[in-house]
Amino acid sequence: MKAVRSARLDYRPLEARDWPFFLALQQDPRVMHFISALRAEDVIRQQTFEPRLPPWEKGCAHWLCLVIHPRGRDVPMGLTGFIDRGDGIAEVGFLLAPAYQGRGVGSESLRDIVRYAFEVQGFRKLTATVTAGNHASRRTLLNAGFQQEGTLRQNYFLHDRWHDDWIFGLLNPTFS
Repeated sequence: MKAVRSARLDYRPLEARDWPFFLALQQDPRVMHFISALRAEDVIRQQTFEPRLPPWEKGCAHWLCLVIHPRGRDVPMGLTGFIDRGDGIAEVGFLLAPAYQGRGVGSESLRDIVRYAFEVQGFRKLTATVTAGNHASRRTLLNAGFQQEGTLRQNYFLHDRWHDDWIFGLLNPTFS
């Protein structure tokens, strides 16, 4: 895999040694509030962590999951990546540890992933789905150039009730 990096961030594929950090993110109610109900450790390991460990290539059925860390230091700050949804479209996602939220890390890492997905992997469109009310993720996507393309009403069941989903998209300018 070609290296993904920016002025202050580096990225590396998720590895088995990242399990404690991954688990901490998945069990932090501040991180998961708009994403998922908190789940048991064995469920997280089997259904979310282990499927992201195999090497990724375009067309894979699993997420490309990259660990975000400061340039030159292997201190995990969050996770980012995408999954190939077919027809030249990938869905992006990101999680940041609370200590790094609100510091521009999310926006910078999303711009880096967009560049990698478009320039290296050749996707024609990127999408993202955000639970309505997650204004921080919405801002991050808009800052990276995404447009809100719509709202899916009562689309996601979380915390014992139905929530709307906001749908975002970004087109690769070389395909326009």
